[in-house]
Amino acid sequence: MSSQDSKSKIVRESILGEIVSITGDIFAGMILVFLILPFESLSYLIIMIPALLTLRGNISGTFIARTTRDLYTGELSMSLQPIRRWLENIGAALFISLLVAIFIGIISQLFSLFLGNEVVNIGYFIGIPLITIFFNLSISVPLSTGLNIFCFRFGIDANNIVNPLMTCFDDFFTVFGFYLSLLLLGVP
Repeated sequence: MSSQDSKSKIVRESILGEIVSITGDIFAGMILVFLILPFESLSYLIIMIPALLTLRGNISGTFIARTTRDLYTGELSMSLQPIRRWLENIGAALFISLLVAIFIGIISQLFSLFLGNEVVNIGYFIGIPLITIFFNLSISVPLSTGLNIFCFRFGIDANNIVNPLMTCFDDFFTVFGFYLSLLLLGVP
């Protein structure tokens, strides 16, 4: 009977997380449309959005998984001890994110040129992903860590809840980080 209870708990937790994630993603997409439509550079900007959302998901997902693993194995406690392990995890996420953000900028510029768009300041194409990802990580890392600790403390399987919830939250952070980067860089 224990196995059946475990399966139904997994299904309940997963469905709740997925419903929140999908609903939030739809709202994030609507907000993105309204925020970037006024920009003259829309045809250039739209190229990098899927890559930014994918990068965010890949980096955030692995960060969450490592933090969850470390909590369950005892390598990281609920008081973030030993903090060195957590900081290494953050450093890895940040380093990979920044490298891939630069790659996204360069590839986006190349595809934009391939599609016949004019040459645009490469600083936009590199600066937008860098600012967006940095903004996202600065909020996502503490929030996902806190959610992991909360789930661990209350006996909720973080693998079922934290990733879907953070997908939703991170998409909002990415949308607002993207918009913020456009404003900071003065993108037309």
